[in-house]
Amino acid sequence: MNSRKLWVMTIVCALHLVATGQEAMRQVSQLIDAGSAEQAKAVLVSILNKEPQNARAHELLGDVYRHKGNANAAVREYRRALELGIRDSELLSNFATVDVWTRHFSEARKLYKRQVEFSPFPQDAKRELEDLEYQRGLSIFSSYGGWETDSTTKGWQTDVFYGGLDRLDPYAGASYSDKYFYNRRSYYGKAYTFFSPAFYVKFSFEQDNYNYPIAVTPVPDANAYQHVPTVEIELSGDLTKRVQGTISYEFFRPNFFFDQSEHASNHKVSGDIEYRTVWNPLRLQLKAAALRDPDPGRTTVDKSNHLVVPVYGKQFLVGGGGSLSLSRFEASLLMLPNRDLDRSTSYSFLSACTVPLRENLKLRAGHVYDNYSNESVFSGKVAQVFNAGLSWKAARWTEISFGGKVVRRPVRNDQAIYITTRLRLPIR
Repeated sequence: MNSRKLWVMTIVCALHLVATGQEAMRQVSQLIDAGSAEQAKAVLVSILNKEPQNARAHELLGDVYRHKGNANAAVREYRRALELGIRDSELLSNFATVDVWTRHFSEARKLYKRQVEFSPFPQDAKRELEDLEYQRGLSIFSSYGGWETDSTTKGWQTDVFYGGLDRLDPYAGASYSDKYFYNRRSYYGKAYTFFSPAFYVKFSFEQDNYNYPIAVTPVPDANAYQHVPTVEIELSGDLTKRVQGTISYEFFRPNFFFDQSEHASNHKVSGDIEYRTVWNPLRLQLKAAALRDPDPGRTTVDKSNHLVVPVYGKQFLVGGGGSLSLSRFEASLLMLPNRDLDRSTSYSFLSACTVPLRENLKLRAGHVYDNYSNESVFSGKVAQVFNAGLSWKAARWTEISFGGKVVRRPVRNDQAIYITTRLRLPIR
């Protein structure tokens, strides 16, 4: 339907608002179905100016806002339609859908239960209610081996998540990683608070404890840390229709491996811009970060007397890449200079891909290419990690992954296998 015809329809609706109300509603529905939300909105606002108690107009205006992604306005109109007496199944379903978008799960459950009473086809509402109830409960993620696409060859992780709370996703976990040059034990908790479908705030705390088997020359820096407590706050949301922005701030106050009484006060700010291109499968990404921490080139480290005198410097990172998501193939590629902000690498390429083999079986692969910087003890050398495995959704509540990887370092090569499980428990 071209724009001229749509405008003609809009005018026709406006001229017959009073005499043919039902016909106007039908034509407004056609405008919404045709994707002409603004034209439908103009007609409905005109109707409501004359008939503020028109329940059907409030419901259709809620549909307009829902199609535009304006969840709060849609909730307002749907609630008004219910107050004015509409009890049809479609309204209850659409209202519940918006509540799920806004992660107001308790209200969505109530609406689906009411829909079961009013719907001529209650099995649809029951299915939606079952899907919503499935999100509730405890989920446990566990892994063993080198499951991440990095230099970890031995490790484990356990992560606990409770789902189905209104606007809140809480996590807690612990992990151990052996990265050859050091090993790390971590304990953490984090929570995502959702204020809208496209905006959240994350709060997290993490405690990392490091040990260096090669204690004389720990890598990457001579001013290596022992205990690292970290707090972080992150904000993410849509800046425009096609642009999503994320910004985070971290403060961590570690003590030094060679002088455990001396602490550093480090600050890190990072940002991420994601652009959803006109071709929906393709997204482009820009990443940036700045870190204030002790400069290993100027920090004094007296290993024999266990004395460290930190001198602070700044480090920066600006990189980017993109991701492609098709029905039969997903891939991503990032190029990051100094990706760990520790001066060890000059640049890195990180890539990953996923290929569905069957409905419940996926092939996953990843690759990391690191080129060491002139400040590193491995100046001019390269490290690579190759990772491949299968992910099997054994049941709706269980997913198992297994595979292996090869690590190529300047001083030692390694191989590792891994297995991970995701299990949802009906603990509510």
